[in-house]
Amino acid sequence: MSRKGLAITILAVLCVSLVAGAAFAAENWDEIIAKAKEEGVVVAWGTSSRLARVAPILEEQYGIKLQNAKMSDMEITERLVREKQAGINSVDFIMAEDILGVAGQLLPFGYVESWIPEESAAKLDPAYREPFVFLIQPRTILYNTEVYDECPITNLWQLTTPEWRGMVIMRDPEITSTNISFFAEIVARADEMAAAYKEYFGEEIKLTTENAGWEFIKRLAQNDVVTVASDDDVAEAVGSRGQADPPVGFATVGKVRLNVEQNLVLGVAEHIAPINGYHYPAYGLIVTDCPHPNAAKVLVRTLLTDEGMEAWTQDWGNFSTHPDIWYNPENPLGGLDVWTSLTWPLTLEATAQYSRDVLDFWILNRR
Repeated sequence: MSRKGLAITILAVLCVSLVAGAAFAAENWDEIIAKAKEEGVVVAWGTSSRLARVAPILEEQYGIKLQNAKMSDMEITERLVREKQAGINSVDFIMAEDILGVAGQLLPFGYVESWIPEESAAKLDPAYREPFVFLIQPRTILYNTEVYDECPITNLWQLTTPEWRGMVIMRDPEITSTNISFFAEIVARADEMAAAYKEYFGEEIKLTTENAGWEFIKRLAQNDVVTVASDDDVAEAVGSRGQADPPVGFATVGKVRLNVEQNLVLGVAEHIAPINGYHYPAYGLIVTDCPHPNAAKVLVRTLLTDEGMEAWTQDWGNFSTHPDIWYNPENPLGGLDVWTSLTWPLTLEATAQYSRDVLDFWILNRR
């Protein structure tokens, strides 16, 4: 499929979703639970090993065994597509974080669907219903509090300056789809990037690219950004003690817990123009024609409870999309409402329109 065709497909899926919405199931839960117990198992693929921590809940409350396999986003998408094309139905539920894979491949071909229990559907923000998002995680700039009393970055454009050459660290966008989606948002919000440039430098931006979003990506890529494989790598590089001139880095807010676990000194940025970072979704989707559909529904319902989400919400930087579900009160700066105001969402529209070109552009300018 061409890039233009892919973008049109994703946008079409979005439009249909807004009209149709997820399946808000007014079903007989006694019947669903009885059938789920007969099925006896739910097979899940997910990007997080925490999904396995839901297993004791399902087994204790319903006698359902959870068979969970941890995979990368790319592996989940590619494997599910291969199985569907071969007529194989082996998995019931996926937890995925790849906007492009879900909206560009899995939803358009009907390989997965959103299903939400009726009692939860009315409470969820419509933005989280289709595709169904059960978890939000913010990724923002972290800094070393042993060296800096407050974040040394107040404007994203600082990351492109000689002062910060080779001193910015992030997960490699070539293997981190959410970072590419963030770059896509930056392109889509070029006016905000241009305003932030003027705010910091005191003059209008002189472009060598199409707009200020592309210009930021180009300058960042050419400023010797250090790319690593994981947020843990970012956290350790930024927050290790004893550094005279530590870097700053983009990582998930939850990595601040390593201050306790690994004696790091990580701080969280608060007021950066035009934005602190982004927050990204974890989708919880039932596979169509799956072998254990009722057990999959029980799993979804469990993920919309305090107990089912505790594997995530007990730590910092993990927020349920259900407004009634508890989150750790020690979270830096506050809860989901705070973080959604400090960070941009990753939208289907921007990802559809720009992500493929953004990746190529990033690679080109890193050379």
